[in-house]
Amino acid sequence: MVRLPPGGASTGVHRFAALDALRGVAALIVAAHHLHGQGPIFGSAFFQRGGLFVDFFFVLSGFVIAAAYGERLRAGFPALRFLWVRLGRVWPVHALMLLAYLLIELAVLVSGNTALTGRAAFAGERQLGDLLVQVLLLQAFVPSALYTWVVQSWSIAIEVLLYLLIAFGWRAAGRWWWQASLLVAVTAGLVMGSSAADGTFTAHLRGLCGFGLGVAAFALWRKGGAQLARLNSPAATLAEGLLVVAAAALIAVPEAMLPLLAYDLLFAGLVLVFAAEGGAVSQLLKSRFLLLVGAVSYSLYMVHGLVQSLFLTALAWLAAVAGQGRLFVPVAGANRPGLAAQSGLAADLVSLAALVAALFAAWLMYRMVEAPARQWTRRRAGMR
Repeated sequence: MVRLPPGGASTGVHRFAALDALRGVAALIVAAHHLHGQGPIFGSAFFQRGGLFVDFFFVLSGFVIAAAYGERLRAGFPALRFLWVRLGRVWPVHALMLLAYLLIELAVLVSGNTALTGRAAFAGERQLGDLLVQVLLLQAFVPSALYTWVVQSWSIAIEVLLYLLIAFGWRAAGRWWWQASLLVAVTAGLVMGSSAADGTFTAHLRGLCGFGLGVAAFALWRKGGAQLARLNSPAATLAEGLLVVAAAALIAVPEAMLPLLAYDLLFAGLVLVFAAEGGAVSQLLKSRFLLLVGAVSYSLYMVHGLVQSLFLTALAWLAAVAGQGRLFVPVAGANRPGLAAQSGLAADLVSLAALVAALFAAWLMYRMVEAPARQWTRRRAGMR
């Protein structure tokens, strides 16, 4: 049986199991995207643009936080306790990954071997001047350091900024807390799509837009969720299926053709419909394996870059030793080896193996770091 600790897609009264699993699927897609696959499957337009599912995380986070803390923060739940619990959810895994990258840089410095990083130690995206900002997860306040060290932590830093805003903002907004969030989301979405958008703050706008729409989705769920839950299974299955097909189709559309706001609206629809768990797709998502993937999704998101890079580097080295080094060529735009495109299905098999390695590492991280740290933090805060 898959046991999930507190703090997932749950209100504390009702757990949205299908959304937990859907978060895991999104994490797998993001991890596959960062493989820069060369095969017919992982090299497809869908996976090449799979990074857009980070925006799904923002939307789902808005829904989850609104469900668990919206009314409580408005009613006076201590802001510092809220921030403590949320940081206990995200910081320990981030800190361990930061330590791993620091050890790699030190190994490169001591050995002088730049084969793994392709550059000198403490250069490029891992400069010592950015380290303290990363330790404190304050990259959102220092845009020049946003995509450094543990690069995927950029979205976690944006989440921390969002936590700060709602910890104090929702109480100030009173009973208009979700309307205020929606207004901010729409404004951020329109700015992203305008000529006035500043690329420096695109990440911040993505977070504000997605999170705010997720909050609005929960407000709609609270008002009409019972009606959604009463949909008969064929109707619910049709709605779920159409949204999944729409998401798969739109993700493959060239980026310039649709604004990010359109994807966030689609993701908000996905979250709202799958919260009802009324169709066959939801029942599939609630399978034991996908619930497990959902449970380890945060760890997967955080570890996949390093694990996949090490896995593919080791595989390329083994192939060279076996006299098959010609199979591996550098992938354009990626600091890791990849299987040559002409290898076809073999390239997909290598990508799949790297993805499985990342998933196993995520499971270890979840069991040994994420879950214990989350439970300890909640106990210290006097929460179950």
